[in-house]
Amino acid sequence: MATLTPAILQQAAEWHVLFSAGEASDSDRAAWQQWRAANPLHEQAWQQLAALTHRLQPLPSGIGQQLLQQQQGRRRTLRQCVLLLGCLGAGWQGWLRLQHGAVPQSFHADARRQHVTLADGSQLVLRAGARVQVSYDTQRRLIRLLAGEVAIATASDHHTPYRPLQVETRHGHITALGTRFTVALADGHTAVAVQAHAVHLQPWSGGAGLVLQAGEHGELGEEARRLPQPLDPATPDWVSGRIVVVNARLGDVVKRLAPHYPGALLCDPQAAALPVSGAFSEDNPQASLQAITATLPVKIVRRGPLWTLLTLR
Repeated sequence: MATLTPAILQQAAEWHVLFSAGEASDSDRAAWQQWRAANPLHEQAWQQLAALTHRLQPLPSGIGQQLLQQQQGRRRTLRQCVLLLGCLGAGWQGWLRLQHGAVPQSFHADARRQHVTLADGSQLVLRAGARVQVSYDTQRRLIRLLAGEVAIATASDHHTPYRPLQVETRHGHITALGTRFTVALADGHTAVAVQAHAVHLQPWSGGAGLVLQAGEHGELGEEARRLPQPLDPATPDWVSGRIVVVNARLGDVVKRLAPHYPGALLCDPQAAALPVSGAFSEDNPQASLQAITATLPVKIVRRGPLWTLLTLR
C-alpha cells in the first residue's frame, strides 16, 4: 500500500517554505508543478498541507500562522512544517473527525468479493484481493483504489454544494458522471469499463483527459485512451458472483469456488486437468459442484463436513 513517507512530507514542506518566503521564480513554479504531477502522493501531501494551513488560520491568537510563518529562519520553519505534516497520521485523522467526520475508511476483500454501501448510498463491490480507501469531505467523495478491481454504482449526492465522486489510482483519477463502472489496477495502467452513463478519465501526467460512455472501456497511464474493442454493457460476471468459463481447467474453477465453500475444497491432479465450460455460482458452490459432476467424469468424496475432494470416477 503506497503511503506518505517522511521524504515526501519533507519535499512538500520545502515547497511550502519557498512559496511562503516569496522566493519562488517562474522556473521554481514549473518545477513545483512537475513535482506535483510526478506522483499522486506528492499532490496528496501538498493538498493536505494546504488544507492544514487553511484550517490553522482561525485558531486563537493566530497560532497556526505563527507556527507556519514566523520569521526565525528557513530551517526552523521547515522543521515546523514537517512537524505539522506529521499530523497527517493519527492526529490529522482526529482533526478531520472533529471537523467533518471525514476519517478515511479502508476496505479489503480477502479471498472473496465484498459488498460495501457508502454513506451516500453508493455501492461498491470489491473483487477478491481488492483494497480501497474511502474519504468523503465537503469538497468531494473520494475512493482510492490501492489494489485489485472494484465495481461502483454511484448514488445521487444531496450535499450542498454538490460533491463529485472520484476514483484515484496511481495513474490518475476517474470522475463519475452519474454511472456504473469498474476500475482495475494493472501493472502499467488502470483499466476502466463503463456499464451505464459516463466517466471522465484524467491522467496524473497532465495529459488530455477523455470521457468514456456506456459500453466503452479505456486505460489510464501516461495518457488516457479509449480502447477500440466494443464492450459488453452487462455487469461483469465477477460482480454477480458468476464464473463463466470456456474450456478452462477444472482445477482453476475449483480454486475460485474454494473460498466460498465451507471447509476445504480440493481437486486431485488428474481431475484438475479436465476441460470444463459453463456458468457456475460462487454464492452457491454446492450447486456448482453438482453441475460439474453431472457433466464431467468426476465424483465428490467427503471426509467429514470440512473436507471435500473432486476426483475421477
